[in-house]
Amino acid sequence: MNVVLVDELVLLTDALQCVLRHMPEVNAVISYPDGKEFLADKSACPPGILIMDWAINGMSGLELLDLSRNAMPKEMKIIILSTVTDVQTIKHAIRRGANGFLPKSAPLEELKEAILMIIAGKQYIGKGIRDNLINSVFTDEQVVLHLSPREKEVLQKVCSGRTIKEIAYDLKLSAHTVQYYHRSVMEKLKVKRTTDLIVYAMQHGLYIPEMK
Repeated sequence: MNVVLVDELVLLTDALQCVLRHMPEVNAVISYPDGKEFLADKSACPPGILIMDWAINGMSGLELLDLSRNAMPKEMKIIILSTVTDVQTIKHAIRRGANGFLPKSAPLEELKEAILMIIAGKQYIGKGIRDNLINSVFTDEQVVLHLSPREKEVLQKVCSGRTIKEIAYDLKLSAHTVQYYHRSVMEKLKVKRTTDLIVYAMQHGLYIPEMK
C-alpha cells in the first residue's frame, strides 16, 4: 500500500518516511506540508493510508478529513497523528471518518501497531489518550439519556441556527411547544442562555456542525 503524510513539520515527515518504508506492507511514502497541496496533486495515486496532523497549514484538520473522505476512495484509511488530543477533537475525527487517532508523543512502534490494526479493518485510539476518551463517552451518554427524542431534535435545530418559529414549522409543532422543549433541554443541561447551550452541545459532542 501507499502511505501519504500531511504535516508541516518536515523533520517529522522525513523521519516517518524512513521508518514506514521499512514496513513490508508499505510500497511508497509521500509527504505534503499541507492539505491543499495533497488534494491538488492529481499525479499521485490515492493512498491506502493517509496520516495527517489535525493542526495544519491552509485548512483545518476537519476540512481535510471531510474533503479527503469525499475525494478519495472509501477504502482509504485515515490516521490522525497530532498534538491536539482533546476528547471532543477525537470524537469529531472518528465520527467524520478517521480510522485512528494517536498523539505525536506515541512511540513509533505504536504507530506501526495502529497501521497494522487499521489495515486489518479495526479502529485504533492511542494508548495515552484512550482512558480520557472512554471516561468522556460514559459521561456524555449519561447526559444524552436524560433527553427525550423530541428534545434531541430541538437541540439539533437550535444549534444549527433555526429560530423557534422555524423549528415549530419543521417539526409541525406549536411555537409554545418548541419553547417548552427548548427550556427543558436548557434545564437538563444546566445552562441559562441559548449561546451557552450551543457551546455545551458542541463541547460534549451532542452537536457537530456540518461542513459548508
